[in-house]
Amino acid sequence: MKYVLSVLSRSAGAQGHVRHIGDFDSLEDAVAGAKRVVDAVLERVYVSGMTATELVDQYRAQAEAPFIARDDEGTMNAGSFNHFQYARVRSEQICTGAG
Repeated sequence: MKYVLSVLSRSAGAQGHVRHIGDFDSLEDAVAGAKRVVDAVLERVYVSGMTATELVDQYRAQAEAPFIARDDEGTMNAGSFNHFQYARVRSEQICTGAG
């Protein structure tokens, strides 16, 4: 069984599309990949002096949602990674200089 990491991206006024990021042998590796996706967005939109709330708002505005699915039949989502929760934690770390 593989874990498939994809990103759902939406553009303003568009339905969106799914971008395949990679296939992983373990859930832990897939979660690490999803965290890298979130980190890349946060790094791209961060401006010195931003509050964590502002950074999370900018993350949400980018409308990129990583999700992890298993490749076995009948499974839609592995459900073990909440990208918004992770973005909030990382935003706090980034904005306080702890990460």
